[in-house]
Amino acid sequence: MSFFFVRQDEQEELDDLRTVLKSHQGRRVIRRLLNTGRLMEEGGTEHIEGKREIALWLARRIERASPGELARLMQESSNDRLAATAKPKTRSKYE
Repeated sequence: MSFFFVRQDEQEELDDLRTVLKSHQGRRVIRRLLNTGRLMEEGGTEHIEGKREIALWLARRIERASPGELARLMQESSNDRLAATAKPKTRSKYE
């Protein structure tokens, strides 16, 4: 028996995911979970494979709840990475 009880209702689960994906904060949480689960990495140890299996499950559920949403999450993540690693624009002494 699992410690955390959640009624098994697929439609409710998909509705919940849609609701979470509507908020910026919810999308960040989902991206953190997918990143922690190393969704886009190839397997290795059993520990990593276990985490990846959870991320794969989440990715499948997201796509079922809202097709195309996983790709949008990946694009947001890429945009955020670029913004975080971009060099600040330096100004010329003549500007």
